[in-house]
Amino acid sequence: MINPNTRKINIPQELYNIGVVTDDNAEKVNIRIPRYFDGCDLSARKCTISYNNALKERGVYTVTEIEIDEDSLLLNWYVSKFVTKKAGKIYFVVEFKKDIDERGMSYSWSTLPAELNVMAGLDDDITINENDLSLYRSLLLQIQATDRRVADLMQQVHNINQSSVNLDLLNSQIGDLQSSVKSIQESAVYIESGQTATEEVM
Repeated sequence: MINPNTRKINIPQELYNIGVVTDDNAEKVNIRIPRYFDGCDLSARKCTISYNNALKERGVYTVTEIEIDEDSLLLNWYVSKFVTKKAGKIYFVVEFKKDIDERGMSYSWSTLPAELNVMAGLDDDITINENDLSLYRSLLLQIQATDRRVADLMQQVHNINQSSVNLDLLNSQIGDLQSSVKSIQESAVYIESGQTATEEVM
């Protein structure tokens, strides 16, 4: 329920959890609001729901299903997989807008932010596609090869007092090893920070 005077959205505790991560249009949130506010008929305005998902990505849902009664509106919000992309808290506001209203002026009205929760599912953080697998395999091979080179260099350092050790060659190998480690670090950072594009991102 929306109280238009306080701008607060009152959410019953039993409705606080709106679904499980990756749910897609499986839950419909019903929001009721008085039809009239300060003489304006909200049914004659465009209604949208702006939200931040648990990844703090912004999205906007245009409400297309509105049940109009004599004194109130019932808004139907289908919760998409973009909302449930990550388990955790989401924040949203309900907005009514019109470019030019009956007074010849632009109109914009919004609630205060409200909070809902997306519950964790199985392996919430694991999303791997074929490109990811190829990159992981390549990175694993680099790590294994670097590990063997480290072991070889450690053996050479252990024998450093022997006249047979070529210090110039050892320094060159250490430089190559440092470059390999830097490449692995950059690849790991790329994998960790990768995000999937979505049409709903603003």
